[in-house]
Amino acid sequence: MKYKVKIQELRKEKGLSQQELADKLNISQMMISKYENKSIDPSLERLVEIASILDVSLDELVEFNKIHDKYSKEIKNKW
Repeated sequence: MKYKVKIQELRKEKGLSQQELADKLNISQMMISKYENKSIDPSLERLVEIASILDVSLDELVEFNKIHDKYSKEIKNKW
């Protein structure tokens, strides 16, 4: 995965346990653990669901901007 997904950080900010988030998504707690430990990448649809439950934008949940900044700097340095 070339982007950072902040499921654990945002879940804790909302005061939810892994089990509570899993229940809201109708999946197992183990799946949440795997998402947070990055052993499985959630689908785009699942990310949208998680963002909705955590009441954040998809951009806030998935930090694309850090990737953009990193590659922009690399490109500028090469040219």
